[in-house]
Amino acid sequence: MPATDQYLRNIKKVHVVFCLSAIAFALSTVLILYRDHDDEWRGYQSDFDAIETAVARNAITAAEVEAGGSAEAYTTKSLELKERISSIDSQLATSNKNYSELSSTVAETARLYDLKGRDVRFKRADRDVAKANLDLGIRDAVPADEMDQLTKAFNDAKSIVDTLELEWEQLETRYREEQKELQEITAERDALEAELKAYTAQVARIETALDDIAPGSTLKRFKRGFMELPIIDGFNGHQRVIQDWLPELKITLGMSKTARFDRCRTCHLGIDKFGAGNVPSFPHGETQDSSPTEWVAANEFPHPFSSHPRPDVYLTASSPHPLPEFGCTICHDGQGSATSFHNAQHGPNDPKQAQEWKDEFGYFHNHFWEYPMLPERLRESSCLKCHHEVIELGVNPKFGPTAPKAFEGWQLIQKYGCFGCHEINGFDGHDRIGPDLRLEPTIEELPKYASDPNMVPGKMRKVGPGLKHIAQKSGENWIAYWTEDPQRFRPSTRMPKFFGLSNLKDHAGIEISKVELAGIAQFLSHQSTDIELDSPAANYVPDAERGKESMAKRGCIACHQHADPAFAGGDADFGPDLSLTAQKLLPGQAGFDWVYTWIRDPQRHHPRSRMPNLFLEPVVDAEGKVTEDPAADIAAFLVGNGPKEWPAPEFDESAANDLAELYLSGKLLTAAQFKDFMETRVFPLAREEIKGDEIELVFDGEGAPDENQFRTLMMNYLGRRSISRYGCYGCHDINGFGTSRPIGTALQDWGRKDPSRLALEHVAEFLHHHGEKDGSSTAAFVNDALKKATADAFDSEEEREEAMRTSFFYDSLMHHGRPGFIFQKLRHPRSYDYEKTSTKTYVERLVMPKFPLSDDNIESIATFVLGLVAEPPSEQYVYTPDRRTEDRNQGEILLRKYNCISCHMTDMHEIEVAVSDGDQAMEPTDASAFHGFALEKLLEIRPPSEAWTGRDHRVVVDGEDDQTLPTMKFRGMLMMTPENSPFYDEDDPETWQYSFTTWEPASLTKPGSEEDAGLKLPGSLFVTQQSRIAKLKKAETGGFAEWLVRRSMGDEFNPKAFDDAWQNGPPPLFGEGVKVQTEWLYRFLREPDQIRYLKTGLRMPKFNMSQNEARILANYFAAADGAIYPYEAIPQSDQGYLAEMQELFSKNHAERASENSYLQESWQMLSTTLCIKCHSVGGREFSAAPNDPNVTHAPNLDRVNSRLRPDWLSVWVSNPKWITPYTAMPIPFPKGQKQYNPLFGADAESQTIGVRDALMNYYRLLEKNTEPLPPWRDPAAAAAEQASLN
Repeated sequence: MPATDQYLRNIKKVHVVFCLSAIAFALSTVLILYRDHDDEWRGYQSDFDAIETAVARNAITAAEVEAGGSAEAYTTKSLELKERISSIDSQLATSNKNYSELSSTVAETARLYDLKGRDVRFKRADRDVAKANLDLGIRDAVPADEMDQLTKAFNDAKSIVDTLELEWEQLETRYREEQKELQEITAERDALEAELKAYTAQVARIETALDDIAPGSTLKRFKRGFMELPIIDGFNGHQRVIQDWLPELKITLGMSKTARFDRCRTCHLGIDKFGAGNVPSFPHGETQDSSPTEWVAANEFPHPFSSHPRPDVYLTASSPHPLPEFGCTICHDGQGSATSFHNAQHGPNDPKQAQEWKDEFGYFHNHFWEYPMLPERLRESSCLKCHHEVIELGVNPKFGPTAPKAFEGWQLIQKYGCFGCHEINGFDGHDRIGPDLRLEPTIEELPKYASDPNMVPGKMRKVGPGLKHIAQKSGENWIAYWTEDPQRFRPSTRMPKFFGLSNLKDHAGIEISKVELAGIAQFLSHQSTDIELDSPAANYVPDAERGKESMAKRGCIACHQHADPAFAGGDADFGPDLSLTAQKLLPGQAGFDWVYTWIRDPQRHHPRSRMPNLFLEPVVDAEGKVTEDPAADIAAFLVGNGPKEWPAPEFDESAANDLAELYLSGKLLTAAQFKDFMETRVFPLAREEIKGDEIELVFDGEGAPDENQFRTLMMNYLGRRSISRYGCYGCHDINGFGTSRPIGTALQDWGRKDPSRLALEHVAEFLHHHGEKDGSSTAAFVNDALKKATADAFDSEEEREEAMRTSFFYDSLMHHGRPGFIFQKLRHPRSYDYEKTSTKTYVERLVMPKFPLSDDNIESIATFVLGLVAEPPSEQYVYTPDRRTEDRNQGEILLRKYNCISCHMTDMHEIEVAVSDGDQAMEPTDASAFHGFALEKLLEIRPPSEAWTGRDHRVVVDGEDDQTLPTMKFRGMLMMTPENSPFYDEDDPETWQYSFTTWEPASLTKPGSEEDAGLKLPGSLFVTQQSRIAKLKKAETGGFAEWLVRRSMGDEFNPKAFDDAWQNGPPPLFGEGVKVQTEWLYRFLREPDQIRYLKTGLRMPKFNMSQNEARILANYFAAADGAIYPYEAIPQSDQGYLAEMQELFSKNHAERASENSYLQESWQMLSTTLCIKCHSVGGREFSAAPNDPNVTHAPNLDRVNSRLRPDWLSVWVSNPKWITPYTAMPIPFPKGQKQYNPLFGADAESQTIGVRDALMNYYRLLEKNTEPLPPWRDPAAAAAEQASLN
């Protein structure tokens, strides 16, 4: 086709379209750049700039006030100094000609000096090159003529440099002289400038920093704004993404692991900002204000501007989790690489917050991100990735509880024995992957572990009582009654409810449940084996009243409760409530003997029982007659209200046959075989062919069993099959189940379970109609709760939290979330069978029981279980304590396992009290009244704490402010309280008083003070008013001991009664590690012998702990107190030490040294009447006057050298009240007091040291002194008595 001058399209239109397209493209490009640049984090950074600007301006004002007393005074003085400087400048310029000329001369000399210095540096370089060439020539042995040239070049260059350096030095000298002359003229001005600079230095420093954030000049403001423009901001702009790269802290994305990139600090700009002393620079606060200036004024900052509240634990370089190493998402989860609120996948704490986030940020739940950020209520679950022992999250002497909710969940799982059904295996081979909660091997399983070294055994004991001998204790009727609903008999029981739950409400569920209850009761009775039961002496008549008193004094209430008023205030729940013990026992002597044997020897019934042997041995008189049998007396008290008749379990035989058919027909037997079996009563399989519960159906007699025998076989089978189905053996030792495995899902990685595999079934419909405690709808409750939350209509914070907790987990469940699933599973375990029972057979229904848990208990358990992910980070991030810390952590676990902390205080109360001049709390102890060497030892074994807290307390009396006072902090024992004070008047707040005894040294010197204010030593007493107590942190241990003291002392405080009660109760173990030798403590825990002789009859029981557990506990006390372990040298027993002491003794007491060796003198000192009055010494039995209230049967001293540490003993012998303030032991040898002359020349310090050394060489001295020394008598008194006789 030939070309023409015609166009396909109109050119003018094409140009217009092209122009419009270009404009649209340009606008689109601009819009793209704008949208790409319009990140929400830029707004946060701008707001944070405004915060820092306001903070800097406040700091400027504060600096001005600090410098001048007030901002106005500062400004006035600054202007005054500037004006004076300006005035002097004017005077110098107009009236002093030399000033102008000299200033010009100095400036010119300085210019010439700089120029000359430049020339010197250049020529030095030339000289150095010439020198290097000469050195190379010498090295290479160049020809002589060439060497001459190199030498000449170097000398010429050196000559030039020397000349220039001389001229430079002359210029410097001239400059200094001229400068000095000028300074003499400007001395006054220079002094004022220096004064002004020093006066304004702090303000100037802050203003310089402020100028970077909020520039004062127009040019700098323009530059800062220009650097915020798109594209331009990429060239080192001040607004930028802040990234923490963590290459060793991997995250699993899909099927690969990659390094973490945490960009959280892009928005959370204040999170790592801390002031001196690790104080958050931007404290968090939920303020309603929206202005950064108002936040600064209130010193409360919302997210994302606030600082982390625990810099001692997180982020700082001195914390265990420094930010550059740990980042953010290892703890918080979420998408760390995101820089927007939604993409970071923040986790709302409740649906109300989720709605607020949706309105503000467009938030929605992203199902595709595997690691959504943990909501605040579940945040602690992530700690379990690294903290596999868990104990350090709840008990930490340095940081306190750092994850109390996860720790509580861990404790609850142990308390209720969840691991019996749901194994939590913390090991993958020998590699640790998380917390380990597994049952310890049974006797039947031990060979398996012994044969495979790669298998790590569990450590947990079954939480329920052993049932291997149940028939000697209870009848079948009570067993069935108890099993049906344990809380009906004992409301405080931990045993869950299996029957009568929501999936057993239909006819089949009701009828077959009755069969199972009868079968379980019958099987447990039939499988029970007998043990030998003890009985009291034939003629002994138990005294129930005395038994009640023994229950209180012998330690039973440390673990158990009883409804009798005599035990009011005892709230221990470690063991079962004993109030209705008699009702579950067999009638008559059988029930009594069971209790009597159990109390005397618990391990005879249950080898793995946690109940210890209390050494309740009968008291026998000289004629061999039992005068008191505490075990029989206690048994008489417990069985006093007699056994009770319980209804026999009733069930329909057809229901039993139906259940048997469900288990057998179509499974182990064909339908025809089952039918034939029911007709002939002969099981078609031989015993050796059966491996399961069906073994119970095999008749061992000849022929077929009769009807009753067949019924017994069938019920035993159904009972055993029910026990297998419900997993009863997970909590109880039952004959025949020694190798049975847990029935439930393993939980070690449940926190990563695929949500799509959660069987939610019709649970949403269940919650639409049911779910709350009163049977009402959870869905309706949540709907009402959200309305209340929106209107802020809750009556209390507790009500709000309860409602929001339920709302959160309900919302999670509706989104197929793991948190909601487990919450509902624990709240209503059978709700997932809702409307499913019609399509399931009875044996297919869910069997998880309902535990007596509160909603906050469930949340704690959920927090723990959600943290079980079996994905530990690389080894350097996993918490790996040193040996001392590990021993302390493992010991804390055992203290709770055996409930040691109920009897013994392992820590003291802590009181923080406001003080003013003249208060008892501020008075130091007069240390000069005590032996100096003993005080040194005291401060070594118990280093003094800092008493001053640096905090203030506002004292309020009768609702009126009195004054604000500084506070001091002490640890010790609370004695008098307003409730037991004899001076208490409820209408007079001045009488609301506490008395407190210190148990550790405290330094009264204020931090930073050069003046030594002295020490408040242990045993110091002070009284304070309730209004002055800023904080009273009670010890979490020793509950039974304090209960026993209150019970013994009565309603009104009496110091003597208080001391006496403590002397006869369980001793505090505060400082036990520096007291006893670790090796002795191990032996004592394994085989405790009697040390103390108490009026209550209380003594250390024997616990059923392994050798390893005893070793851990012994090491624990030494580790906790910083003592040397496992072995400690006893220098006082060394021959070298004894030789030195003998030499010193001969030197200082030459007259005595002629009669006695040092050790023999010490032995004689130990045998004085002072010691033998209360102690058995050298084979002399204790023999106090009968019923003498002033004499206590103190410990036998023959074990001191193997039991006590010598430093502790030094302090004890010097002043016992420094160790135990309530002790009855007096100071044996007070400083300055002369007694027992001429022993050690009556020198009290030498006598003290001598007694210590005698005790540490006790057996050595006992070998030399086979007979007890006669009671020591003062020689002068003996001579006078002899003279009077003559």
